[in-house]
Amino acid sequence: MYNMRYHLASLIAVFLALSIGLLLGGLLAESTPETVHDTLLEGIERDIAQTRETNERVLAENILAFTFADMLLDGFTADRLEDYTILLLGEEGQELQLAVDSLESAGARVIRATPEFDAANDLWTLQDDVDLDVLKFHGIVNVYQPDSETNEFLSSYFIYLREVQEEREVPLLFATIDDVESELVSYAWEEGFSGTNQLGNRYGTYTLVVLLISETEGKYGSAETADALYPPIPESFISLELSEEEPEISDSEDAE
Repeated sequence: MYNMRYHLASLIAVFLALSIGLLLGGLLAESTPETVHDTLLEGIERDIAQTRETNERVLAENILAFTFADMLLDGFTADRLEDYTILLLGEEGQELQLAVDSLESAGARVIRATPEFDAANDLWTLQDDVDLDVLKFHGIVNVYQPDSETNEFLSSYFIYLREVQEEREVPLLFATIDDVESELVSYAWEEGFSGTNQLGNRYGTYTLVVLLISETEGKYGSAETADALYPPIPESFISLELSEEEPEISDSEDAE
């Protein structure tokens, strides 16, 4: 009899617990999802509002920074190359045109030439009827990369350019667009040449001008092996000259 009562009491307790659980579960099921939904929605709306506010602030800052950068770029590069003739080596394409735009915006006269390898004589020459023996130029900018999957011509091309540079005693720069597919500047940096992989933007234009008309050398761009994003401003670019003349004293000041 005791076992039967105990068994019945256990069954009742189990059913009671199930009933209470179902009741509480039903109550929670009716209220919790709605509360959670409202809380999540409020959080999402708050995050969206904060993100929108941040984006608007950053956009305004960028517009101001770009405007300021353009003003500074014009001040530091405009007409800096006005009396310079630059030999630009490369093939027709985006990089060549970007280099032309950067150099001409600084006032340079640009002479374009396309290098080619003379296999018969095992030497490099220039197409486009450019005669280095009679051409007078003040610097060389190279955007040309020998078309070879194994870069077998690259070493001999570097030697050729170094010979031209040493013979003419002019700056020689390498320039490319910031593109992982183009490693020309990286190879040139390893060989000790100066240059930038920021061709086509403010940094690249400024860097080309600085390297062409100052004693500055280095690796400038966004690559890990670069010295910096762009070179420091040369002292010659800062045209703040203080007058050494003594200020004139007026008659009224003299009388005092």
